[in-house]
Amino acid sequence: MGNTFCEVNDASIIDLIGRGLKRIVLIAPGVSPPVAKALGQCFDKVEKIAITVVIDPDEDVYRLGYGDADGLKQLYEFSQKTGFALMSQTGLRLGILLVDDLTLVWSPTARSVEAAPGITVAEDEAVFSRDNIAPNGLLLGQNPGEQLANAVAADGTKVLPANSEIGRCAVTHQQVQQTLIELEKNPPIPVDLARITRVFSTKLQFVELKVTKARLSRSQLTISNKHLNADIQGELQGLIDSKLRAFSDFRDEEVEVPAFMNGEPVFDREGKPLTEPVSEASLERLRNGIERRYIYNISSFGWLISKDDKIEFEKQINAYEEQLKAHSQAIRDRIDKQAEKIIQEAVAVIMNRAERTGAKFDPEILLSELRRGLDRNKGESPQVTLVFKDVTYEQTKNESFREKVDKALPKHKLKQLGRWSEYFDAAKASQESKTE
Repeated sequence: MGNTFCEVNDASIIDLIGRGLKRIVLIAPGVSPPVAKALGQCFDKVEKIAITVVIDPDEDVYRLGYGDADGLKQLYEFSQKTGFALMSQTGLRLGILLVDDLTLVWSPTARSVEAAPGITVAEDEAVFSRDNIAPNGLLLGQNPGEQLANAVAADGTKVLPANSEIGRCAVTHQQVQQTLIELEKNPPIPVDLARITRVFSTKLQFVELKVTKARLSRSQLTISNKHLNADIQGELQGLIDSKLRAFSDFRDEEVEVPAFMNGEPVFDREGKPLTEPVSEASLERLRNGIERRYIYNISSFGWLISKDDKIEFEKQINAYEEQLKAHSQAIRDRIDKQAEKIIQEAVAVIMNRAERTGAKFDPEILLSELRRGLDRNKGESPQVTLVFKDVTYEQTKNESFREKVDKALPKHKLKQLGRWSEYFDAAKASQESKTE
């Protein structure tokens, strides 16, 4: 049968499942797609085989990496197709695989925290028969008590400690001291506080939404003071801004852009994309509405979003960005048509003001300068960027942060968090009682 102590990962589980002839019982928090597939294929290999599976279908199982969402989906589909029992047990965090007369017991790996134990064997070696492993499981036969005692060279057996499968060396004073020193340098997170951090990291995130170059109507053309303020003498000339608000009339001007509903493009009966009129002002209102609906301002910390809303939020922002860029391009096209008129009027104003002081300017040089400024302003496309960041453990300990979260989030979001502030209070009380 090979060693009692073994590394357990998907490969070893699949190998043992493949040996089943009469009965397979799998008990684990969750499964990966390859393991689910191996179970489904058992019915193709063996005509009559009894299969029972017990898992924890809770979302946290898959967030922590005890299983995979695709594995859950495949496993359920196989159970519906073949009729094997797929049972539920909340909080299940151990692994047991019973295949005929063999029993594999292991500690499942949370793959969001660490990788599953590696396994590398030669083609002519059994999966469970190698030395120098990092065991997280036991492969037991028909007499598990005697087998386990011999595997660890327990007192009363004839096996020498040097021949045991694991634990061949004693723990040394140096090892203990080194561990204590490292823990003092970097203390572990208290269990209850770690739970709060996990609640936040799985259900809330910081989000940074940045929109630039979206307000074309506020763009200004800067003109040299000596040109626009030629009729002003002395130091005062340099103190007056020389700017033209060339695009202010475009803030409320509407153009046709692709239409969206709830972040999805809208089509007519023939499948052609529909359009709708928008302006710079209406797009600004649209963005503000998206922000009010999905994100919450935690002053001095940033904006938070529920991960449940993240996909929908990104979809709405992507639709907004597409409309924003389409609007920007259409407005630029209109500006191009009016640009020469704007420039000619600006040159006329400058030349008229210059005549009052006798200043002489070359109209062609003025035209060239204004054209360069106009091209520079209207040539910059709007940009939308989204950055998501997790809430840190230190922030969950910050009393001000917790209070602001409670005030900023609506009741249904606080309920979704599982009353995390009560968990914190309980953890704090637990710590205080330990120090008394």
